[in-house]
Amino acid sequence: MDFGMIETKIELRKLIADEGMTLTDGESFGKEVYLGKTDSPERWQEIPDAEAERLKKEMEDKAEAENV
Repeated sequence: MDFGMIETKIELRKLIADEGMTLTDGESFGKEVYLGKTDSPERWQEIPDAEAERLKKEMEDKAEAENV
């Protein structure tokens, strides 16, 4: 049997937020984001860290209220 080697090229795309900023797509937040194959940088935006913390808190509060 021939178990030939298969070569695959993988392209990593990484977004890095500026100092004092957080990246978000409206659901996820991060300082560094690796984009998936079908993801696009246009889906992500930078927002101030304080705004990101406020939005995350709102999302957590909403999720807790739905689980009560």
